[in-house]
Amino acid sequence: MSRDIYADAARRHAHALPGHTLLAAEPCYIPASVLTVDVLAEEVEDLDKAQKYALAALLNGIYTVEDLELFMGLTPEDTATTVAGLLRSEFVDYRPPAPGQPRVLSLLPNGLEAARDARVRRPKPTTIQVVYDRLTGGVTSWRRNSLVRSGTARKSQFIVLPQKGGVDVERADLTVTAISDAIDGYARSDFKILGVTGVTESRNFYRDAILLVYRDIDSSSVRLGIEVDGQWREEHLAALEDVDAVDKLGISSTEEVSYEPADEPGPRLSRDEVIAIQTALNDADTAPQADDDRLDRTAIRWLSMADHPAWLDDALTGPKRRLLIISPWITGSVVTRQFVGRLEQLARSADVTIFWGFGDNAKTDRHALQSLHDAAGRSSRLAVVRVDDTHAKILVSDSYYVKTSFNWLSFRGDSNRKFRQEEGDLVSDQVLADRAYDRYMRENCGLALEILGTLPERYRTYVNPASSTTGPPPSSPDAMSPPRQSRAERKREALKSLSVGEVVSGTVKTITNFGAFVDLGEVDGLVHISQLADRRVDHPSDVVSVGDAVTVLVQDVDLDRERVSLSLRAVPQ
Repeated sequence: MSRDIYADAARRHAHALPGHTLLAAEPCYIPASVLTVDVLAEEVEDLDKAQKYALAALLNGIYTVEDLELFMGLTPEDTATTVAGLLRSEFVDYRPPAPGQPRVLSLLPNGLEAARDARVRRPKPTTIQVVYDRLTGGVTSWRRNSLVRSGTARKSQFIVLPQKGGVDVERADLTVTAISDAIDGYARSDFKILGVTGVTESRNFYRDAILLVYRDIDSSSVRLGIEVDGQWREEHLAALEDVDAVDKLGISSTEEVSYEPADEPGPRLSRDEVIAIQTALNDADTAPQADDDRLDRTAIRWLSMADHPAWLDDALTGPKRRLLIISPWITGSVVTRQFVGRLEQLARSADVTIFWGFGDNAKTDRHALQSLHDAAGRSSRLAVVRVDDTHAKILVSDSYYVKTSFNWLSFRGDSNRKFRQEEGDLVSDQVLADRAYDRYMRENCGLALEILGTLPERYRTYVNPASSTTGPPPSSPDAMSPPRQSRAERKREALKSLSVGEVVSGTVKTITNFGAFVDLGEVDGLVHISQLADRRVDHPSDVVSVGDAVTVLVQDVDLDRERVSLSLRAVPQ
């Protein structure tokens, strides 16, 4: 399983719409409201002991008050109190006896049910909270703690989806079935809603999801889909079209980009062949007969847009010797703190080189670039190199390489929301990968304009002498290492690199009564006890231990107080 939830979603739903090509899987927010619903619910209460024994006696043939008094061993006064309670609850029927006859009690239907399970069911007004999807216009099973406020949504780089109309939710819009289904996963099994009596709506909430952008093969028009909690939502597909989301969000597809296939000898799987295999694997009826090894056995195969993020994820985890990435632009939606952390981890044992640069570099996020520069300054085997107008999009790992039209370090978060069909070739051959690595390293070192970090020693002699470097000449083993920052400077940069809504990895450093502190590298963040789990937590040590590796969501970054608030329970599953 990929660590990139968007890559996973792209693979799952690459062929969800027949006749369409998946262009992108983007983070998004669905508008939502929290509804406080007044309901009449059936409440189940345990009977008190006297009433329970009295009903049991009646169920077993003891019908007179006198016999009941003897059976239970109560005083006449206590027996009268118990019988009065049964009468008020309409569990028994009592009629004055005929002259000379004993007083007889009989069980009513409610009393018979209560006698059998020793519990009483009464209608009772109560209040519950549910989440309302303002895109589809329906109650959902989402939990309140899965939502974020509008301020967080607006400050994020996520696409905020439009809502369906602006009318407030009214009682007539809610049904008993919809409310019951919404709370089915966490309500008590014996909790039954009888009716809805009122509703109060709190707006300006949002639910995170994954927006899937598709392009019609024939007309080039765009359609949108949504995945929530790993599930494709048909109701959202229709709702997005109803609200004209494509036009309102300004989403479009550009002309299809033609890429130059890898010019390598050997067996090759074409686009149509790969799609046919993947479609068969995703179909429950054909999956058992599908040749699932053919994709791995073939030396050269076509890659769709949906395949690329997974190979980037693999490249950040799998290599033992090297990783080379060539990408014209760099954006913060891809080069996150977590991404940089994984690069640094990899650079402890492998040579990692990034070549980037095109035109005036206006599309490159300077903050994301700085985070790469900082990482290069901390590592002895990581180099970030700006070159003179590279059009190449290349990824080379230990035993394979990818030649593509896919922008490895800027494929997500296009502010213009113009998406295009990306495709490439995967070459899984050790000899060909070695040859490609050597060729691209030599070519791009010769185009270098600025180098930060340390290039592999054998390629330093290919660097253009006019390039800007830091430290000793390129031929020196200690070349191109920028000055070290102070700890305070590194902490400040680390705080600035964090974004609200971002999912990051860390290690539990300290546990207190009120939460757990997580080491994120240069800065620590607090997971408050209320954000550790969806259930009540008596002490943080019930959920985490010191030294645990955890994945958390950034809820707030206070630069002035240098504090980071994190959540464990809000991380998308």
